[in-house]
Amino acid sequence: MNQRLYYLVCAPGVATARQAIWVATCLLQLTLFTVIVPLPLRAAQPEALAINHDPQFFIDDYLVDNRWGVNYLTETVTRVFHQPQKDHRNPVIPENGGYLNVLRDEQTGLFRMWYEQYWYQSAEPLKYTFGIGYAESTDGLHWKRPRIGKYEFKGTRDNNIVLLGPGNGLAQAQFLLEVPAEHRRGYKYVMLWSTYVAGENGLHLVGSQNGIDWDPASDTRISPGFIPDTHTSIVWDPRLKKFVCFTRAVNIYEGEGQRRKIARLEHTALWEPWPILPQNILLPDTLDARTNHNYFYGMPARYYAGIYWGFLWPYQYEKDIFTELAFSRDGIRFDRLANRPHLVDPGPQNRWDAGMVLASPSWVEVGDEWWIYYSGSKQQHDTYEQDTGIGLLRVRKEGLVSLHSPAGGGHVVTRLLRWPGGKLLVNADLADSQLTVRVTDYDRQPLKDFDSQPSLPLTGDSTRHEVHWEAGDLRDLQGRLLRLEFFMNGEADLYTFLAAPSGDR
Repeated sequence: MNQRLYYLVCAPGVATARQAIWVATCLLQLTLFTVIVPLPLRAAQPEALAINHDPQFFIDDYLVDNRWGVNYLTETVTRVFHQPQKDHRNPVIPENGGYLNVLRDEQTGLFRMWYEQYWYQSAEPLKYTFGIGYAESTDGLHWKRPRIGKYEFKGTRDNNIVLLGPGNGLAQAQFLLEVPAEHRRGYKYVMLWSTYVAGENGLHLVGSQNGIDWDPASDTRISPGFIPDTHTSIVWDPRLKKFVCFTRAVNIYEGEGQRRKIARLEHTALWEPWPILPQNILLPDTLDARTNHNYFYGMPARYYAGIYWGFLWPYQYEKDIFTELAFSRDGIRFDRLANRPHLVDPGPQNRWDAGMVLASPSWVEVGDEWWIYYSGSKQQHDTYEQDTGIGLLRVRKEGLVSLHSPAGGGHVVTRLLRWPGGKLLVNADLADSQLTVRVTDYDRQPLKDFDSQPSLPLTGDSTRHEVHWEAGDLRDLQGRLLRLEFFMNGEADLYTFLAAPSGDR
């Protein structure tokens, strides 16, 4: 603003009408100039997903930006569920069964199992109790139930009971926790369990160094009076930095038709009383109602590779229970596969698992397979006296769900990813096709400093295909934004991909 304009604006009393018009014209020009010549805008940045070195699953479209068939008018890339197969040697543990957990000792390779033991004593008066049994195996198929002799159960100490609970009974619904070492209070194993015994009723935590001798001094009641009456689980979410519990909201809903749903709790601490404020997160729907499975008996869960894996137990009142897969990226909104395939079905009539099958998410990786254990019962839920056993399911490692390309071939394009470094490994069955991978930018154009051509083709069936390019190495792209574009030239199953940490070149 020049001196003349400044003077006239600040001293309007001395301005003539002609001068006033001139001032207004100058101010209008300044305003128009400001509108017409704005400040430069910051360039928009494309959104990218930061992944880590865990397997990246195609269980949903979280990672997928697009997928289509080469013959797009008649074919597409579809999501397929692969049901685990029952081992022909089942039951691997006969005449025992209940809620169970299995792990494999990282030092010895020994398979270790903790399971609920049920003792039905009489109908009139109705009397039954529970204890926690233990078994171990060198191969996961042939199990020994060691004679521990600590507690009297079923009239004898010649048994494998490792925890009986107060009042010589009613220790039930155990769940082995996978939590960081700093939350274990120095124990190798931490177990969640519950009891109805007056003065002790509620959920408890207890620690052990060997999984057999559980330290009574560590026993902590974290939910006085809250007894969910199902296989409650607690998992650690490293992103939330919280412990998340999946249970029933029995403090809100009492009737059986009301309480048999899936609820969630969370807390920042483990070994202290939890705020009992459950919220239901998963309810039966119209697809469940088609077969009268209008209840959920429970959903033990596991957190693995950024996903909550829920083994859901749909329940037809006083009848059968089967196991179905549910999954979530945030632990609140759970999805179920489109056609509701069963993870495990009850067996044929009069078989040991004909009535109810309850699978545990504590799978064990054995070579290129996941081994999943489940408890089965010959009778349905309306019978107190049960004939039970424990069986084994086998499925491909990371192989519950795949993206399936049709015979004409198909494409899968990921969202823009921030590459964490390392080489690319792919879990895929390419027995009837080949797979190649392109590395591109947001606009699906080749990176300027990477091979513009697809990778060398992969063939065959492997859980860890290693992808190579003639003129590029993904290990050089750490921190860069990129897409992975998978092309299958025939019928194939794409399960996961993995950014393997960089090793020696």
